[in-house]
Amino acid sequence: MGATDLLVFPTIAGLSRKQGFRLCGGDQRAVRTDEVCDRPLETFGSPLPELTLIAAWENAIIRKAHNIIHIKGGHMFTTYTYQDYLAAEDKIALLCKAIEKFKASAEFVRALSASSYFRGENPTIARKTILRARKIETRGTDGRRHVRAGTEDVVGNRIGSSFLFRFVTQQNQFLLSEGVSLPEETKKRLGADFDHLLSRLGECALLHGVSYGYWNADHLEIIEMARAAGSGFFPLLDEMTGELMLGVQFWQLGAKRPMFLRLFEQDGVTILRVSGKQVDVVREKTAYVRTLRRDALGDTLDVERQGYGRLPLIPLYANQEGKSELTPAIQAKIDAYDNILSDFADNLARANDVYWVLNNFSGTTEDIAEMLEEISRIKAVANLSDGSGSGATAEPHTIEVPYAARQAALNLLERALYNDYMALDMASLTGGSLTNVAIRAAMANLNLKADRYEWQVRHFMQELLTLLHLETEEIHFKRQAIANESELVADIQNMRQDIDQRTALRLNPYIADEEIGGLVKGAGNPV
Repeated sequence: MGATDLLVFPTIAGLSRKQGFRLCGGDQRAVRTDEVCDRPLETFGSPLPELTLIAAWENAIIRKAHNIIHIKGGHMFTTYTYQDYLAAEDKIALLCKAIEKFKASAEFVRALSASSYFRGENPTIARKTILRARKIETRGTDGRRHVRAGTEDVVGNRIGSSFLFRFVTQQNQFLLSEGVSLPEETKKRLGADFDHLLSRLGECALLHGVSYGYWNADHLEIIEMARAAGSGFFPLLDEMTGELMLGVQFWQLGAKRPMFLRLFEQDGVTILRVSGKQVDVVREKTAYVRTLRRDALGDTLDVERQGYGRLPLIPLYANQEGKSELTPAIQAKIDAYDNILSDFADNLARANDVYWVLNNFSGTTEDIAEMLEEISRIKAVANLSDGSGSGATAEPHTIEVPYAARQAALNLLERALYNDYMALDMASLTGGSLTNVAIRAAMANLNLKADRYEWQVRHFMQELLTLLHLETEEIHFKRQAIANESELVADIQNMRQDIDQRTALRLNPYIADEEIGGLVKGAGNPV
């Protein structure tokens, strides 16, 4: 059945047969009774409520099925499911296997790689070496020296770029630098540092494809999918609905150190310590919400333990696909850029020194080394020729490293990176004659990308507020704006006859909102 199909049944009995249920008395012949014969038909239950319930149930299943498709499209970890966990006799052993599978999964490896690129550490360039010729000297069994030419791999320049840091920071701060606007009482419930935490959560989501916000009693806690090689988080999903049923957070300081597990279940959180086959409970299962009741002396009378009816773990996706913003296309271009830049630095290092051409020189290698040492020490060389042209001469030479082609390639790759990521290149906004129309055109791609990102952040906020029973549709984000302020002031002046003073002051970029009331009052107008 497709997502747009609609099932319509003419009668309740027909509906029941379609669903595989037997309607009590529905297969028997009707019996005429005086009790109901004279009553109006509309007082009886209509098939419409049953149809409405079934349609709602079908729509819920369709939404859950779409959720599963979305999860697979985002390459979420699905090797183990919640049903596997329920069926396992040794649940901790299954979780340990799931952790090892997750650490070897493509999504975990890619998330760690994205974090490296974000720090300016290019893992591809880190493996780069250069081939260098060298003289290999050995001695035989007879004591004679043997010299042969050979090669060796040596570490060259490994220059990483900061494109991903620039792109992710720009996209995230463009949308979330001003935080989220909510009704005042709702915003207070989220805590004073919520905007900063939301921004950090979004940064992790853009890097890893998804990050998780854990509502820990009275504040938001950030849980990264991949924090280090031995630390991360993954959910166990329901096989039918795709809902997050169990959360597994793990961390380990080293291969020989114990591993700690933090299990998020429907009714609370448990922390375990795993060392080999030994499992210790570090903290017993603790309810998500605990209410303490105390008497007049301050002694605790009882503790009420409550839950949210669901896991207080909400995923924030980077995009509809749930994938990292370090796409294969972006990574390939960054690798090419860093590789060209590193090779250019290697060539400069090799061509930096002056090399000497010795003509008619009959000395040994040791003589050449002694001459070069003398040149390096006193910055001069004795005349090796008697002037007849037949003597030995030494001529210094340098290598001109070609750079025009490399510079063109670097410029081309940089432009392609900005275009592919839909980022704003600030170099394109230089100049004092830019109009606001030109600025908006330059920012069009960034706004389009921010639209897709805002959908995900808005959905996260709706889920969080629903969890806390603070439902509201007044969720707004104020994006950073770049404008030619002189042009704005001129436009306000041109509109002055059509707008009042308060509106003109509010539109003026040089006047803060808190200053408007005083300026209006000082002009003799009613505040």
